Amino acid sequence: MNRPEQPPVESTPASGIISAFQFDADGKARSLQSGEVTAALSNPSGFVWVHLSRADIRCRNWVEFHAPLTEVVREILLSDEDHQRVEVYGREIVGVIPELHLEFDNPTEELTRLRFALADRLLVTMRRIPLRSVENVRRAIAAGTLYMTPIEVLDAIIDHFADVIGKLAERIGNDLDAVEERIAHGPRGNESLLIARARSQSIRVHRQLSQMRSLFHRLELRVIGPLPELAAPVQSLAQKIDDFDHSVAGIHDRARLLQEELAGRMAELTNRRLLTLSILTAGILPPTLVTGFFGMNTKDLPFLDTPGGTWYALALAAGAATLTYFAIQRMRAL
Repeated sequence: MNRPEQPPVESTPASGIISAFQFDADGKARSLQSGEVTAALSNPSGFVWVHLSRADIRCRNWVEFHAPLTEVVREILLSDEDHQRVEVYGREIVGVIPELHLEFDNPTEELTRLRFALADRLLVTMRRIPLRSVENVRRAIAAGTLYMTPIEVLDAIIDHFADVIGKLAERIGNDLDAVEERIAHGPRGNESLLIARARSQSIRVHRQLSQMRSLFHRLELRVIGPLPELAAPVQSLAQKIDDFDHSVAGIHDRARLLQEELAGRMAELTNRRLLTLSILTAGILPPTLVTGFFGMNTKDLPFLDTPGGTWYALALAAGAATLTYFAIQRMRAL
């Protein structure tokens, strides 16, 4: 990427940073005004977290012209590719990971992307739309939570994301509990729709967590050489993602088994109804044959001149139906 010698006027830090915090050596944060970011970055103690909007060209210009990051890290932060990735370049880590959308302070289950770049004393995060976990971490900082290193802030963001995923898995599990109870007492008709929705939600989240887990497990090995101090925190992050991915995968497997059980129950119910219909059809056929025979209006019909002949014909039809029924029952018992 070729950078112009003179950045445009709108690329100044004061023009678009969403929020910025400076953390001292004790982990205590101080909120920064946009114009204070440059001075804070030159402070040798503590570290700085800068949160930016990808939708604002001024924030993109800040990354391009002011962020103390290498060129390749800037390119990844500013690229439009949304596939998950975590890369290590020297002593910098850059990545694209899943996050949950926050809409007008109302949490949603819509997955989006968070881009981050982590250096020795700097954490840069970028998002296109408001993010749930980032907002939770900002509120935690306002409440006095201490963060000693940039990786701890990133860990908190991922931890909040995993916590939301855990609550989502718990809610889906509760829905499956209700469906399982209804299946045990007899399906009511909409269980298949509920299970399909649970499977769709769980597989969507599982796919994201599975990719994220693989990335951080690979990151464990890649930071040992250039960033040995991050090996333990990255390993802890990977284990957290493992736990929640296994939980979501368990929910998906449970939904699949419930769907199979429901399909078996419905097939059994259908078979019983078909058997009942078959028995009724088979029982009606002989009387139909008898009534059809006596309705031919031909000469020399039985009971035509016999007193009470209609009752004899009715008894013959009933006897044929009874004989057919017992014959079917005997065949079922064999």
